[in-house]
Amino acid sequence: MPRRAIWIALIAGLPLLLAVVAFLLSKDTYQPYGTRLLNVRPAEANQFTLTAHDGSSKSLSDFRGKVVLIFFGFVNCPDVCPTTLLELSKVYKALTPAEQARVQVLLISVDPERDNLEKLRDYVTFFSPSFIGLTGTPEQIAEVAKRYGVFYQKSQIKSPTEYNVDHTATVFALDPKGQLRLIYGSGKAAETERVVQDVRWLLR
Repeated sequence: MPRRAIWIALIAGLPLLLAVVAFLLSKDTYQPYGTRLLNVRPAEANQFTLTAHDGSSKSLSDFRGKVVLIFFGFVNCPDVCPTTLLELSKVYKALTPAEQARVQVLLISVDPERDNLEKLRDYVTFFSPSFIGLTGTPEQIAEVAKRYGVFYQKSQIKSPTEYNVDHTATVFALDPKGQLRLIYGSGKAAETERVVQDVRWLLR
């Protein structure tokens, strides 16, 4: 083949070559620390409206544009809940102010009978003033928990006001589009730097 023909062939194929290179460079190769979820339809499965600790009504859609970290727990929890909220507060503090403005931590109470707004406010804001506690009727909480596959039930019942609540200790991470992307099992949020990296990946 003449040299000129070779150059013409190379030039003609250059756009395709550049397109392939651009695709390979743009492909997200990040491997998140949290468990990655696929084929999830959050618009149908995860929407909810509950009462925030300040008395206002909050829907999940209100936080569109932010990475949302959701945890189901309760004020009188003796161990898992305060530990998890402390871990999430460390993650939040490790972010820059600009990043913090785009991240929201939500605690959904699985003990709505005892967790009134004042208790919920004092509890969540102890870990961070930016955290929001959410509650509702027992029926509302049960419905939201069901959508997220969260189990909870009363245990060690001593009286109508003295009991424990066994519950799923999972943190759910939603991206700014409201899509459920990652979950962290009990204790996994303790790896602060790795969770921070995940949050920054979701923010991109």
